[in-house]
Amino acid sequence: MNSLLLENYQDQQARLPSTGQYLCAQFTADDIIVYQAYQPEIADFAVREQSFGGPHYSFSRMTWIKPGFMWMMYRAGWANKSPF
Repeated sequence: MNSLLLENYQDQQARLPSTGQYLCAQFTADDIIVYQAYQPEIADFAVREQSFGGPHYSFSRMTWIKPGFMWMMYRAGWANKSPF
């Protein structure tokens, strides 16, 4: 997938389930793209076990979309990490 397709949320809303939990993602035959930031212990467990769980993950914790790109940069520590 070379780029993300963008669509107005109000246009998407008509197709979203009215109840229950759901995940929004973009996909092709080869790729699925979903962004969610997790602390390293959660990510390491998920990659190793190929599922969420472990002592640092809570299935009852609400997840939310970060308010903007700069917030994601701050939370991910991008400016503080070595590129290698």
